Amino acid sequence: MRVLLIYPPISLQERYSSDIGYAGGKQIPLGIYYLAAYVRERGHDVRAIDAEVLCWSNEQILAAVGEFAPDVVGISTTTVAFHRARSVAAAIKAEYPNIINVIGGSHPTAVPEDVLHCPEFDYAVLGEGEESFAVLLETLSSGGDVRSLAGVAWRDGETITVNPRRPFIADLDALPLPAYDLVTDFSLYNPPPMNYRQLPVANIITSRGCPNQCTFCGHSAFGRTLRQRSPESIAAEIIHLYRRYGIREIAFVDDTFTINPHRIEDLFGILDNEGISFPWTCMSRVNTVDECILRFMKDHGCWHISFGIESGNEDILRRIKKNISLDAVCRVIDQCHGLGILTKGFFIVGHPGETIETIEETIRFAISIPLDDVVVTLNTPLPGTEQYKTAGNYGALERGDWSRYNMWNPVFIPAGLTEEILIEKHREFYRRFYLRPRIIKRYAMSFLSATGLRRALSLMRGLPFLLKKRPGLAERGK
Repeated sequence: MRVLLIYPPISLQERYSSDIGYAGGKQIPLGIYYLAAYVRERGHDVRAIDAEVLCWSNEQILAAVGEFAPDVVGISTTTVAFHRARSVAAAIKAEYPNIINVIGGSHPTAVPEDVLHCPEFDYAVLGEGEESFAVLLETLSSGGDVRSLAGVAWRDGETITVNPRRPFIADLDALPLPAYDLVTDFSLYNPPPMNYRQLPVANIITSRGCPNQCTFCGHSAFGRTLRQRSPESIAAEIIHLYRRYGIREIAFVDDTFTINPHRIEDLFGILDNEGISFPWTCMSRVNTVDECILRFMKDHGCWHISFGIESGNEDILRRIKKNISLDAVCRVIDQCHGLGILTKGFFIVGHPGETIETIEETIRFAISIPLDDVVVTLNTPLPGTEQYKTAGNYGALERGDWSRYNMWNPVFIPAGLTEEILIEKHREFYRRFYLRPRIIKRYAMSFLSATGLRRALSLMRGLPFLLKKRPGLAERGK
């Protein structure tokens, strides 16, 4: 079959609800390229469009659809991008009613019935998409019965059927590498301005599934069972990107890249033997690293690590099942600082049970340790998470408009707080962290690098988020 895969065209301003979107990054949507590689191996003719990075309109997407004439269009979406996915699907269905629209990704996996109430979609693929989507294509191609396919939800009139999920893929090494030849232009992608040193940068993922219990994280798509690629598989992907596409920096985007230190050591042993070295970044948890592995990582190119910290209040950390201590955070951030590894802390404002006092504790904690960057989001109980199910026990959750579920809109208001308080404390967090001499000096020095102009322009466009006052509820209602 002829298959067109689309990542929908959500803008940075929609994703971040403000000018700070200009300071955000753009990563390769690996999901559609993994799908493309997998179904292409099975004989299908595949194209892929990342309409977000291309900033395409629906009209441009329709022109590409008309040119390629696919039998099936697959659209991958998160919760915040669902309204854009639906808009694209509706435009395709109106112009080309015989094309089969298939929706996949974390959002349809979490709420398939809600998604398939939208007539623009014919099928939803749930969880890991490779095997389920391939079997769906084979069945459609042969005229078989799709009604019993595992990992697929479908609609017959007003009746929606959600079939049992397909087992998770145990051997990730058996998957082909993403279809990087379908990427339009690697230079269009880069992490946030302070998260890269050399261009072009590629983001890769080396595992699926997260064994941790954080109540704000969803496990619908990849589950809680950790499955890791081998060092040999990861090295093969990096070598391919380095030699074929000239990639000069890697961002490991696993939830916790450091969960198995021996795998990191084996990976860079292989790359050392190939004579390949590069700067790289990753995401981690403070309870998975020690000074020994941090030193090894630093010696092999790691210059920046992002840690999920979430709160500076121990009771909040226990409530959200983060399973870390503030003492461990202090120790690891100090170790990274001593080794010359820059660190970013992820924090959330508006946890269940949050108060003005606990928010203040978190802000003071963040500026008391030698973090170099922060990302502060507003607590957003996403579909499929424990918090989405229990939000009503702790406050009020706005439901219905998925486009507001972007981590920057206050869709959840903890009891005792207000939307105005959350908005102001969120912005205050950023101001108090970044408008300090140490941070300003580091940013200014970074502008002298080879990529300094590009990062400076991005940051300057996002600066109004810190400086201008956001309208209150009454004013926004006019």
